[in-house]
Amino acid sequence: MRSLSRRTCTLLAALCLASLGTSAGASFLHADEPEEKSFEQVNRPGSVDIASEYNLDGLSIPKDQIHTLLPRDAIPSLTDPDLIDIADADWLEPDDRIIDVTIGDESVAVPIKILNFHEVANITVGGDPVAATYCPLCDSVTLVRRTVKIKPTDPLEEAHEEVLEFGVSGALYNSNVLMYDRQYKGLWSQLGLKAVSGPMVGISLDLLPVKIIPWSQYKQDHADGKVISIDTGHDRPYEGNPYERYFNDQERILVPIADFGDALPKKTLGLGIKVAQQSFFIPVSSIVDRFVINTSAGKVVVVSTDAGVQVVSAPSGVQTVQSFYYSFSAFHPDTQVITESAE
Repeated sequence: MRSLSRRTCTLLAALCLASLGTSAGASFLHADEPEEKSFEQVNRPGSVDIASEYNLDGLSIPKDQIHTLLPRDAIPSLTDPDLIDIADADWLEPDDRIIDVTIGDESVAVPIKILNFHEVANITVGGDPVAATYCPLCDSVTLVRRTVKIKPTDPLEEAHEEVLEFGVSGALYNSNVLMYDRQYKGLWSQLGLKAVSGPMVGISLDLLPVKIIPWSQYKQDHADGKVISIDTGHDRPYEGNPYERYFNDQERILVPIADFGDALPKKTLGLGIKVAQQSFFIPVSSIVDRFVINTSAGKVVVVSTDAGVQVVSAPSGVQTVQSFYYSFSAFHPDTQVITESAE
């Protein structure tokens, strides 16, 4: 698909988010309508046809709750983007938010400024193929390994590992991005934390502890670190934040959601934790300097930063994501809100 122009990209961003006061935004959720209204599916003309473009075998989420807003790849994910030295990233401000991807002795900074326009960065760090993912509507961040084990359909064949490459589907579920893998065209839910259709339906990716820090801290922590270049091959206004108005309005959401929790204000930012059949949400306001939660798999230790949350340590099998409360609770309705540290 040809690269979209800078103007077209800005219009797409406005559609998907920030211009909540415009007719485009208001068409999804009118200001004068009660939020308790019945669920209404949104399918914009010209948006992706999920039935023809993706493998929907075994679809594990309600098809009539999937909103389609854009064509496939209208938001272009990045794969193996150019990396530059810290000294050359003079376009970043000290308080810009960074996903710190550190594996082994290698560190790569993934600026949220870039992911506002790409949402997925397929990169390899420390020899490990990973994806840093971001959904602006939920302020949700995950860091996942892209290597999966493929089970053969022929019993005489052996299982093998494969590295997936993720794109942005153009569809949303629970106001959260649905990604897709380019190899098999299955859909993957960022906050559902697993494949929701296709040959790997139900499979969870290996999540690495999430770490969102300001650019000033990244430079201090990783003097030899790298950062994704803004020379992505796409003409995008990386210097701005098209979601600013959406973030400033604490009540508005872009598309209807069938159900979500009411224990906290919708856009309360925090850490979502999933382990086995349990899920927890810790508001950033409760984390302060250090927060410890005991799970069935062991302790999760998290601190807050000027940019979001930083998981210091988490046992194997524990999934951690930064997210707004409304979106995490929509996926995990039994979520317990935890406001007091175990230590």
